[in-house]
Amino acid sequence: MNDYLGSSYLIWGVFPYVALTLFFVVPFIRMVYRPFGMSTRASGIFLGRDILGLATHLLHWGIFLVFFGHLAGLIGGILGWGAWVGAFFWMATLGGLAAITGSIIALARRIQVPEMRAMSQPDDYIVHGFIIAILGIAIYQALVHKIWGVSFTAAPWFASLWRFSPQPELMASAPLLTKLHVLLAFAFAAYFPFTKLIHAWTLPVNYLVRPYQVLRTAAKKFQNGWVMGCWEFKGVTDKSYMSYLAIGVLVVLGLIGLTLPGPSMDGLVQEAQATTMTAARSDAARSRPVLDGYPLYVSQCARCHGLEGQGDGPGAKSPTFAAVPRDLTAGHFQFISTSNGVASDADLRHVVVNGLEGSGMPSFSRLSERQVDSLIETVNFLWKGRPAPGERIQVPPRPATTAAMIAQGKQEYANQCTVCHGANGAGDGVLTKLRTDAAGHVIPPRNLRTEPLKGGSSPTQLYYRIAAGMPRAKDEWLMPHYANLGPERIWAIIAYLEQDILPPGQVANR
Repeated sequence: MNDYLGSSYLIWGVFPYVALTLFFVVPFIRMVYRPFGMSTRASGIFLGRDILGLATHLLHWGIFLVFFGHLAGLIGGILGWGAWVGAFFWMATLGGLAAITGSIIALARRIQVPEMRAMSQPDDYIVHGFIIAILGIAIYQALVHKIWGVSFTAAPWFASLWRFSPQPELMASAPLLTKLHVLLAFAFAAYFPFTKLIHAWTLPVNYLVRPYQVLRTAAKKFQNGWVMGCWEFKGVTDKSYMSYLAIGVLVVLGLIGLTLPGPSMDGLVQEAQATTMTAARSDAARSRPVLDGYPLYVSQCARCHGLEGQGDGPGAKSPTFAAVPRDLTAGHFQFISTSNGVASDADLRHVVVNGLEGSGMPSFSRLSERQVDSLIETVNFLWKGRPAPGERIQVPPRPATTAAMIAQGKQEYANQCTVCHGANGAGDGVLTKLRTDAAGHVIPPRNLRTEPLKGGSSPTQLYYRIAAGMPRAKDEWLMPHYANLGPERIWAIIAYLEQDILPPGQVANR
């Protein structure tokens, strides 16, 4: 596996364990040494009681809905159950809206009422800050960015924590706001037991079964203990409730992480093919238990490309994407290096490892060679009736750039490229609105002066784009191929682009 060192490994492979340890251990320490400090503290129930009731109901019921929604998303993300992921989106969004509304009302009440301000401590404000930030980021992504289905990515990573074999590389491709949301949630979990929210560990469920009057006798004075015998259910205590709750949560999460299988390819490919892929993954898994094959595809790709690769994932219509996700079953791959317009495994690898800058397709450079190979294998199985790729176009050594070469390139660009990219490379040629992809979406020519080159801007990738072109569909082209120009004229165009058109920061080495 690629080394995932430094801050990245600390964030996704170490910090979660620190946060979870604090979350589960500190409450028991506080119960032993400061049992009477485990309360909500006075909330000024007679100060704005109606407002407090509204805020409390919205906050608590919203949190419950968010919690069970995340549980559904965790299970659905691990198993590849799209319906559960959809349920997670609606439950978490509605619950989040309710909870953040309640938190804002409670915070406003605390700030505006003088008596409440006088009673407040720093954590009273910090807690609401965490809640508003965590929920606000998630709601913004859900309703504005429409980044749905990220639980396909986060759930397997979270499950790996409970197998004590963390796979931080699974979170590398997640959107930045998703990463921030998860990190804030773990930071909140670490801070949680040091705040008044500690009372959640001591929910007084014994109120449901206790008599109206409780008589303390010498014989019964030690009954409020840690013992979890059946007799305690007659009067459940704070300490026993903490034990039941902690053990229950750990058992549930442990079972989810350790017993749930990965998603299956049943029904997607022929049985023999699925058996071959499963056997290959089993052989590889003996060396190191990492996610690969179709389960890795679900984790990293299904949120956009869909569980069956048809480009219809939960987040496929996000406005943050510059292009719709590719239908992998049709094989309409545009960034190719072959003579017949069919993407090779090397072309697929380049896109998977480097991403497509500015399109929404992230880089998966953190995945190991084995994992990348398994993704390419999965794409090949999803690609129905895949034709054989042609020979890879050879990129000859680049000649030294001269003023004469740049002048020649300028003339070649005027003859071959201005019809789409415009005279100055601004993407304003006469064919701007006539270019469509295989799905019929209008694809405007690239503004070479300002927009990033999706396939990369190294000399090699520029050579491939000119010589191999960009296929639209079978025997159709989004950008014509110009291999017939020959190496000398192609290198001249590249020299002119780098000198006068492309911004200096776009010239790369990949």
